[in-house]
Amino acid sequence: MFRRLQNWVNRHFQSFFSLLLTCLLVAGSLTLKDNYLVVTKYTPSGIINWEINTTNARRDSILKEWQAGFKKNQIYTSKATYSKTITGIDAVMFQNTVDYIFIGIYVSLLLILIIRIGCQKANPRRRVISQRTILIFGALAILAGLLDVFENLTTYRALLHFKVKEPLPNAWVIGIPAHLKYLLITIVICKLLYESFKLGKPRFWLEYISAWLGRLLTYSWRFRIVLITLLIFFLGLFISGQIQDMLLSINTSRWASFYFLVITTLLALMCWHLPKAIDNSLKISYKSFFMGPTDFDNMRLPAGARPSIKVDTGRLLGAAGFLIPATGILHTMNAYNIDYMLNGISPLVLLMASMIFYKILLRYRWIEKLYKSDTKVIQWRFWLSMVLLIFPIVFWGGISGKQNREPYFLAYLSLDLFFLSAMFMITATLRTSVPAIKKWHIAPWVTFSGLFAMIFFILCNFPSFLNEITSDNRFYTMPIVLCAGAGFLLFFSFLLFAGKKTGVSLITFLLLFTVYRSVSTITNYHEAFIQKQENYHKSLDSLNNYTEQWLISRKPDIEAFVKKHPGTPYPVFFVNAYGGGLRATAWTTMVIGTLDSLLRRNNNMSDFQHYVFSYSGASGGTIGLSLLCSARYQYRQNTSADTVFYPLNSLKIYHNDYLTSNIVAFLGRDMLASSLGIAPWADRARLMEQDWERNTYPHNLDMSVTISKMWKGKNYEVPLLFANTFDVDSGKKGITAPVLLDSLDFPSTIFPEEEIEDPGDLRLSTAAFLSARFPYVSPTAKLNGKHHFTDGGTWDNSGAETSLQVLNVFERVRNKMIKADPVFSYVQPQFLALPNSAQRTEPTGKPKNLFEPLAPPVGILNSRIGYMKKSEDWNYSLSRIKHYGFHLFRPMAEQVPDTRIWPVLPLGWQISDYAMTRMRVSVQGDTSAINKIMACFGISPKR
Repeated sequence: MFRRLQNWVNRHFQSFFSLLLTCLLVAGSLTLKDNYLVVTKYTPSGIINWEINTTNARRDSILKEWQAGFKKNQIYTSKATYSKTITGIDAVMFQNTVDYIFIGIYVSLLLILIIRIGCQKANPRRRVISQRTILIFGALAILAGLLDVFENLTTYRALLHFKVKEPLPNAWVIGIPAHLKYLLITIVICKLLYESFKLGKPRFWLEYISAWLGRLLTYSWRFRIVLITLLIFFLGLFISGQIQDMLLSINTSRWASFYFLVITTLLALMCWHLPKAIDNSLKISYKSFFMGPTDFDNMRLPAGARPSIKVDTGRLLGAAGFLIPATGILHTMNAYNIDYMLNGISPLVLLMASMIFYKILLRYRWIEKLYKSDTKVIQWRFWLSMVLLIFPIVFWGGISGKQNREPYFLAYLSLDLFFLSAMFMITATLRTSVPAIKKWHIAPWVTFSGLFAMIFFILCNFPSFLNEITSDNRFYTMPIVLCAGAGFLLFFSFLLFAGKKTGVSLITFLLLFTVYRSVSTITNYHEAFIQKQENYHKSLDSLNNYTEQWLISRKPDIEAFVKKHPGTPYPVFFVNAYGGGLRATAWTTMVIGTLDSLLRRNNNMSDFQHYVFSYSGASGGTIGLSLLCSARYQYRQNTSADTVFYPLNSLKIYHNDYLTSNIVAFLGRDMLASSLGIAPWADRARLMEQDWERNTYPHNLDMSVTISKMWKGKNYEVPLLFANTFDVDSGKKGITAPVLLDSLDFPSTIFPEEEIEDPGDLRLSTAAFLSARFPYVSPTAKLNGKHHFTDGGTWDNSGAETSLQVLNVFERVRNKMIKADPVFSYVQPQFLALPNSAQRTEPTGKPKNLFEPLAPPVGILNSRIGYMKKSEDWNYSLSRIKHYGFHLFRPMAEQVPDTRIWPVLPLGWQISDYAMTRMRVSVQGDTSAINKIMACFGISPKR
């Protein structure tokens, strides 16, 4: 019987060894869940230090540290919502439970390695190790596993006793078995390595790894177009918070989920099909590229044989097209703390494990063994599998009502993709043996579907067509972008195919041509849009004079305020809003809108913006401030009717799609115009401005009004807007403002509005987006042939420095006016800073070593963060010295009501309802910040 076991292990060694290694990877990932709570001063190596400890004093110190460390999770499931606190003790107990699986896997691995070595022969007459040795070392491996089990049982008992405050077992009860376990495992591994060296296995392993790396590099280059597509897909899903938030929006629409699955399936099929045409380009015609049939090149193989490595690689690339978004969705669920099965496994590990599992299936022909009898496919098994896999996809998609729009339902969207990957692998493997599928020529379906996706994307580059699709929704951004990915994949694959047939590297020539045209032509493309009107005269007041007139206009108000609130100075606010994409825009308007509503409701007086002198913003914060100014301008005759940005009202504005046109133009019309050195149409920056002008107009906002006109007519109810930008040519800050600024007050600064001659002027939308030029997503803005303006957050993402400079001018003018009228001495400046990222409330683990080559770029990138903090600290320090007010209002770590999920606050130009609701709840729930601001107006604290 033992001999039969040896033969079975020897025959199936490679497949089961690979499978066990994959399982070890998954189990190892589970055992590291919340490991940062376990790694402490007394356990720098995690739970290993606990295992090998033999002193009770150290044991008690370890337990106290584990108990002190904790994190809080808000868990949202289909049946319940609850808050969960996880301590280091809880993390160890979870790891301890998962360790039983880990034990079974590593013991199995050691056993099959021992048996495998026992099957090897040093010469035809003598085996490497005897059967007795196999039994001895097998017993040692099993004994090590049993000691590990005993150690886990004792650990669980100790942790349980500690939690209920009962006497603990002695530390040596765990420590001695642990030492014995590690000793036995070391002996077994040393024996295996020794026998492997005797057989010359290390050389074989190195040769195998070298050959594998060689094939990897060869196929990576040969199928580079597909790999680049998959890599971009992967980076977008796993790194971008914007895409994570978009997935939550997609989940709320059944049709958006359907389109997402359809286009993802098309991309996966193209990743599988196109490498065959590229590899065999010398043998097939141009017609065959589109119509088929296509297969991998089998020039050096026997007649009728197929190149198995290439075939398997193509199928794995197709499977990756499904698995990358499937695990990317799980990564999103982890970011939102949404519970799902196997949430302890890292999605990245799950992706790797799934790919390795599919590789094992293909390498050892497990699919053929399961579905084939001799050379024929067992039809009922195949079709039953297809039905079982597609039924849940159809069933989940057909569920009506609110259930399939809940965040937890993202898990089912992920499962859809896993099931589709399984259907693909089975069908791709058996398709030539199933008569009904063999007759179906897949090539034209794949290529012409890709061609249709390309045409659709081209049509999306026409604003009228795209606006019709994205009207009143923001669900279709990702499907449209995936259509672009499918179109580019088909286009560049065809160029690579044609290049191989002709012997000319068409892609290289195309890239060289585009680079040449880009650097050798000068066009007005990406020029900042300047509104020109006949007989238009731009007249800007100086900041000094504007400040004086503003204070004069507030004199009666100051007198009334001081009379009503003796001892309370009249507050004048200088607001600075941080950058952060649409989340910054939404947060800025929500905070100011909330303060407006509270002040009107509580005091029967003017709203908050009446007391705001200036707004200074960067990037998305500037957009929010410009919206506030626009609403204020529209209601200038009756500012009390301005309720556009009251907390509930503002959500309507952000329901529109402000991202798709920008991304489509970036991948389409802008790329074409820049490559050809032409400027036949508006660039993506102008399209975004037009989107905001169009989508905000129904809400009584006018983003198309010019800067000079907006602040004309001595209307001092609209706070001054200072839009900060950055000139990449000079490295100087730029400020777009509706007043003339003195370079002595704003040193080393460019003033774009002052450089534009009559009859030209900047629209409010253009001025705002000069500040919000998110690098690469938005182009730098040319102006007068001398400047290229990029995002205002490039250097100071807070706008705090400009706010301080404006305050200095304000105080200089006020001090001058106090001499003539002491009523102005009752004015007290107030800083209000609006960062839009939630403060982290829990540790993220110990700082890691910084790899030396990364230090310079990391330092350069972090320098802007340091300058931003420095600017805010300047304002805070000045407020303490001069007795000004200083207020910081940022989002709190709030969950969404009735869900308890924590949506990410994305950095981008699209935002889900969940993220907006989280910010709205945070604004209204931060009573400490609100009370402090309301106290400036003599209003009692909110209970």
